[in-house]
Amino acid sequence: GTLLTPQATLRAGDADRINALTARGIQITYATARTIESAGKILSDIRFAPDAPPVSLMNGVLACDMASRHYVDSAKFSTGCAAEILRCMSESGSCPFIYALTDGERLMTHYTDIRNPAMQAFMDERKVRYGKPFRKIDNIMDVEGDVIYFCIIAPEEDVLRAYHSVDNVAGIKRTYYEDSYAPGTWYLEIFDEKASKKHAVEFLRAYTGAEYVVCFGDNRNDLPMFEAADFAGAGPNAVQ
Repeated sequence: GTLLTPQATLRAGDADRINALTARGIQITYATARTIESAGKILSDIRFAPDAPPVSLMNGVLACDMASRHYVDSAKFSTGCAAEILRCMSESGSCPFIYALTDGERLMTHYTDIRNPAMQAFMDERKVRYGKPFRKIDNIMDVEGDVIYFCIIAPEEDVLRAYHSVDNVAGIKRTYYEDSYAPGTWYLEIFDEKASKKHAVEFLRAYTGAEYVVCFGDNRNDLPMFEAADFAGAGPNAVQ
C-alpha cells in the first residue's frame, strides 16, 4: 500500500522515476513483508546495480542482493526456539505458513492445512503469479531446513489466540495487523528477535554507509522502521 497499487504493482512511470534517481546516485531500497519471489517480480523493471543496497524481505528477516539474488543477512530461529513455536502452534490449533531456508538459499513455505479463503488466496497468488514453492506436510513438526518465519492468516480472534500461545517463548518478536487490501483479514507474523524492519534499517545504514535515512510506510509493521530512520513519512492510506 505504501508504494504499490491495490493490484500489488508499481504505478505507471514509477520504475522510470526510481531508475532515474538511482542513476543520479540516490540509494533507494525496499522493505517488505514479501519474499524474494514476489518482490523480485514486482520490482522486475527496477535496475539493480551490483552495488545497489540490499532489499529487506519478510519484515527484516532476510536481506537480499537483488543483482545476484544472494542473501547477505538472515535472522534464523534456533532449533530449540523453532521447535517450541511449532509446539505452541500445534497445541493452539493454529495453522501457520512456515518459511524455512534449505541449503542457506532456497526458501520453502510449509503448511498442514488451508483453513480459510484468505489463506487459499494468499497461496494461490504466490504460486501462480510469482512461482513461489509451497509444500504440504502431514505434521507441523515435519518442516525441513532452518525455520525463519511464521505467518498466520485468519480472523482477528484466531490471530490473537495464536499470538498469545507463544507468550512464554523467548527470543522472538511478533506483529499482527489487518490486511490493507482485505479488511477483516488479519495477519500474525512471528520471527527471530533480531529481525524487524528496524533491524533492516540499521543493517542497511551500516552496509551502505548512509548518513541520512528517509523511509515511508503505511501499516503497523512499519513502525519499527520509523524508529530507526532520520525521517519517516506515512501515506494518506496509513492506519491510525
